[in-house]
Amino acid sequence: MPPVGTTPNPGSTVTVGGFGVHKIVMPEGVFEPVKGLYSQVIETRSPVRYEIAGSLAYDADGQLPEGMAAQCQAVMRNIDLSLQAVGMTPANVVRMRIYTLDMDLFLKEGIGAVFGHFGETRPTSTLVQIVRLANPKMLVEIDATAAPFGDPA
Repeated sequence: MPPVGTTPNPGSTVTVGGFGVHKIVMPEGVFEPVKGLYSQVIETRSPVRYEIAGSLAYDADGQLPEGMAAQCQAVMRNIDLSLQAVGMTPANVVRMRIYTLDMDLFLKEGIGAVFGHFGETRPTSTLVQIVRLANPKMLVEIDATAAPFGDPA
């Protein structure tokens, strides 16, 4: 995968993962508001999927960090723990949905912690500003879908 800020040629595919199962497709004619930040389409041939519930920034003791950057880092740590529980890594994530109370603050302080977490295997994503999460002190919640590498055929 090219570094953030670059993208494969429109209409091309890039294979990620040691087994070549997750294939990134960048369709020709689709505008990218932030080039190379996320993948437009990911093809995975795995019949197995892991749906990770909306992950919050709470630590194991129920403490919630303050600030967008700290909450984003904590959410990604919790997603990692969920992935590890089923033998997956961030490279296996094919989709994530990000809900934030403050889009400007997320773009300023949180985006690097979230998208940088995936390195070269950027999942597809949706980023939405919402009015409120379950706890008014929460600033971000992220859910994810992961799929194992490996050709089922």
